[in-house]
Amino acid sequence: MKIAYLVNDMYGIGGTIRTVANQAAALTARHEVEVVSVFRHRDDPALPMPPGVRLRPLVDVRDHNGSTGVDGRPLYEGSERAGLPPELFPSEDTRGSTHSRLTDDRLEEYLTTTDADVIVGTRPGLNIVIARAAPEHVIKVGQEHLTYDQHSESLRRVMAAEYPGLDAFVTVTDADAHTYARRMPMPGVRVLSIPNSVPAPPFTTNGHNTRTIVSAGRLAPSKRHDLLVKAFASLADEYPDWTLRIYGRGGRRGALVKLVDSLGLHDRVWLMGPHTHVEEAWAQGSFAAVTSSEEPFGMTIVEAMRSGLPVVSTDCPHGPASIIRDQEDGLLVPNKSVTGIAEGMSRLMADDRLRRRMSAAALADSARFDPVNVVRLHEGLFSDLAGSPLTASDITPSVPQPRSESTTSCRVRAGGDGLVTLSFTEPPDLIELVHSGQRVTLAPDWRGQVVVDAARERLASHAWEVIRVDGDVATPVHDVEIHQQGYPLSAKRTSELSLVIPTRSAKGTLLLHVRRAAHHAEVEHVETAEGLITVQGRVLGRAEADARARVVVRLRDAPHTLREFSAPVAIGGLFTAVVDPAAVVRGRHGDSETWEMRLVLSDGTECTVGRHLSGVVGYKKIIEYPAQDLRSARGPGSRVRPYYTVNDRLGLVTSPLTPTVEVEDVRVRAVGRGDRLRFAFRLADALPEGVEAAVEIVRGTDAGRRYPLTIEGRRLTGTPPLLARAEYGETDGLRASWQVRLLVGPPGALSPIRADGVVGHTARRWNHGPYVRSVTVSPLADKDLKVTVADVHVWEAINRRLH
Repeated sequence: MKIAYLVNDMYGIGGTIRTVANQAAALTARHEVEVVSVFRHRDDPALPMPPGVRLRPLVDVRDHNGSTGVDGRPLYEGSERAGLPPELFPSEDTRGSTHSRLTDDRLEEYLTTTDADVIVGTRPGLNIVIARAAPEHVIKVGQEHLTYDQHSESLRRVMAAEYPGLDAFVTVTDADAHTYARRMPMPGVRVLSIPNSVPAPPFTTNGHNTRTIVSAGRLAPSKRHDLLVKAFASLADEYPDWTLRIYGRGGRRGALVKLVDSLGLHDRVWLMGPHTHVEEAWAQGSFAAVTSSEEPFGMTIVEAMRSGLPVVSTDCPHGPASIIRDQEDGLLVPNKSVTGIAEGMSRLMADDRLRRRMSAAALADSARFDPVNVVRLHEGLFSDLAGSPLTASDITPSVPQPRSESTTSCRVRAGGDGLVTLSFTEPPDLIELVHSGQRVTLAPDWRGQVVVDAARERLASHAWEVIRVDGDVATPVHDVEIHQQGYPLSAKRTSELSLVIPTRSAKGTLLLHVRRAAHHAEVEHVETAEGLITVQGRVLGRAEADARARVVVRLRDAPHTLREFSAPVAIGGLFTAVVDPAAVVRGRHGDSETWEMRLVLSDGTECTVGRHLSGVVGYKKIIEYPAQDLRSARGPGSRVRPYYTVNDRLGLVTSPLTPTVEVEDVRVRAVGRGDRLRFAFRLADALPEGVEAAVEIVRGTDAGRRYPLTIEGRRLTGTPPLLARAEYGETDGLRASWQVRLLVGPPGALSPIRADGVVGHTARRWNHGPYVRSVTVSPLADKDLKVTVADVHVWEAINRRLH
């Protein structure tokens, strides 16, 4: 039969997307499968689609020009229908604001013309669309990827009214299926649970000695990564060689950065961003941690277990307890308890034998979630609904498929020796490593392998693109599988820096990051406090002490401009440098500059300073050290912050300091013939010399543009041409609104100033004919202001008041 999955956006990263991909891949062995994505926001899916599965987008949102319709809905594909609220897709769904009449049109067109035998919805809004619009002859299946309690009361009312139009409704746990059966009866609808499936990864890990805890998932409130960070913080002193890596993207990243900052854990807790091949992240951990307050299923739990990691998870509703066998293949700890999470992690951090035993159990027990075991449940449901139940001959014993060799074209192995081995299923004639016009050519051996040794090939410390050469054809290497073993390396046991670290580019092609230096000081800890920056680490290959070693900070654009600070090296190579930011910016206040850092020994040996031995690249985006602010009697002052370069070397960046001022009052009024808006901000204090001010349009016509303001002591004034559009001049009864932001700071470095504490105000003036034009300015919760222009018909207003 032909089976179609309806997904909101298959081009992103998330649990539902991975689940649909897994189900589709398993079903393609015996069925035709199509995935229909309502939206397409990028050229290619972030997670690769399984072979044989067709991906069909309905609405292209890649090239939006900024125009909007009702409630700010973007006019995707230039369609006015995209600016109208949906009628088919329920507005009560949390994605209701992103849908429109255009998505309604495309969904209805697809459902009425598809030749699919089964259509599967993957969120409440799409389940409701299927129930409302799919033809009678199509089997309609709704899937629940959250839980009953995670939906709003208003959405549940619509679900209760429309779900009886489905043929079946599938949850991921028995507990949630029982909840729906009890609290939302659906006469005639088959309600059951089928767990999500997770295929066996191409490799597993023992991870016994990495001293790394891995967590992965959306950075969302329900995932409670804040509890995980606090629990780790309580153990950090007791287990100084452990680190925590958190993979994922989401709205809570900013709050987590602040939490890590407040706890001083920048060098121990890393926010890694999303990972398109999460099995590669699991393979670098000792165990996984999941601290959700609610978890519909727990895909990340199963993925970690399938990779050979035990899991410490909160015992939250509904999923974890249905996956983890407590004390056998993982630990269930009290929900929302920092102390409980810390106790669970401490047990595994302290006991290598326990981790080893649970790792083996996790690998064995998670086989029940293999697609070969789960797909039969879906096939059985679809066949029953089609009136042709599976026979005994159709059903094979439910055992996981043996782990097969990877089907990727290039397998990459990075070991603790710093070398990288590329293994090709179809070996090329040659491999070229390319960087900025430089080329290094390597040939595969008789096994089709290429070993990349940075020292032997004398590779510079850059990111090298890997090109395969077949005859006269040269193409980037893509479709890769990366397995890193033996990380992080110990600075105490590493004598020389010569590493090759594999990653993927934004386009999915293979990059090899070379980290190489004859003399190197590995950074282990950076602290910014009490007006100073302290850097601690270890000089590789050095055992003797050096009391006269120093850190030299050089201006990148003028290397002869330098600052020196004492950095004594102790026995064993440990060094500590204390950098005074005031000495760095002395005589250079208010400049934006970058400074390189080197450790210079007393014999003149110069060592690079950076962080490399963990096998991670891109610390510039992972670690955000706090800055030191230096006020100046004249001018804006300076901000000094440690940062990592693109090659993960440690340096300093200085920038002008944004003035700290508050907005006391804001007035916006119509001037001239009512065709211009005049802004007037009153500040609590006067701005320092050498700064500028502007108002930025965040939302509305001219969004993204900035208009300068005139500074007159504590007053900032300006008249941006917001009403200059022709449509505003030709409209009777105009109504328009903008979200605006006040910016102040040194030239080229303007920053937002909070204006959310001001009192709203309305100004009115006679405009034309019977209309009065009112301009209202009011604060928004996100520091910005809302400005609304409305023409009020005088006689209609009087009429309303009289009646």
